[in-house]
Amino acid sequence: MNPFKPKKDRRLGVAEGKRQYDLPLNKSIGTGFLVVLIALMTFLAIMALGTSFALGSMTQRWSSGLENKATIEVPAEKNDSDLRTKNEVNALVERVEQKLSDQPYIKSVTALDQGDIQALIEPWLGQGEILDNIPLPGLLSVELQISNESSLAKLTKTLAEIDETIRLDTHESWLGDLLRLTGALQFAAGFVLLIIGFTTVAAVAGAIRTRMAVHNEEVELLHLMGAGDGYITRQLQRHALMIGLKGSLVGLIAGLIVLGLIALIAGDTGAALLPDFHIQLGHIIGMIIVPTLICIIASMAARFTVLRVLAQMP
Repeated sequence: MNPFKPKKDRRLGVAEGKRQYDLPLNKSIGTGFLVVLIALMTFLAIMALGTSFALGSMTQRWSSGLENKATIEVPAEKNDSDLRTKNEVNALVERVEQKLSDQPYIKSVTALDQGDIQALIEPWLGQGEILDNIPLPGLLSVELQISNESSLAKLTKTLAEIDETIRLDTHESWLGDLLRLTGALQFAAGFVLLIIGFTTVAAVAGAIRTRMAVHNEEVELLHLMGAGDGYITRQLQRHALMIGLKGSLVGLIAGLIVLGLIALIAGDTGAALLPDFHIQLGHIIGMIIVPTLICIIASMAARFTVLRVLAQMP
């Protein structure tokens, strides 16, 4: 009876109820290095995913926060370069607010008081009497029912009828640039993940080839004893799977710890342009998938490498 038939393969290498390798794979030189390499690859993948998630939150916050919204500025300077007094600016702001409140295409309009405007420029000019002596413009936040060319054209015409110096900012120009930047950074993070995948495949394939070269005599002996290519492949595939599991779990834990520290240090930024760095449940689930993918990649890379090497053997 051939001990290497499919039903008997499950028993070969079993001693005292524990699975063992017929090839001395655990004693191979470089196993620890491969575990460390996969751990580093997993750590980098977790950091790349964390960056991508943060950029996604930033993009969503900017887009949702400015959707159908615009900012109206009542400048403190007239066309003839003369400055408006604070009362003149406030009166013009009230006219704009009253005029837009009656327009059907306007959902809401809110005028910022001088205290809010001073708070916006304090990070650049500082606090003190200097802000009281600087003529400040009037600002209004407008939310349209639907932001399209027709409603924006009507809004521009209405503002021009009130005063030609009033400016309208739809945020599209700078928001588009920022969204393109975040998109490029997310693409870079995805490219890093792709490189990590190829690096893992190359590392596992190289390690498996080395092990088969080192244990060439044992592999030939198993062949002489009747072991098929599938049996030998499963031995090395299981070995690669265990290495991938150990390394990926270490990398996952290290990555989550680092991201947790970043979230703890950053916390709630409180800034409109910066995202609040929080690790959400969906993000954690996405990161937990990484070790699974690493194990699959390691296992499949080992399988195809072994089958290719065995096909070349006499």
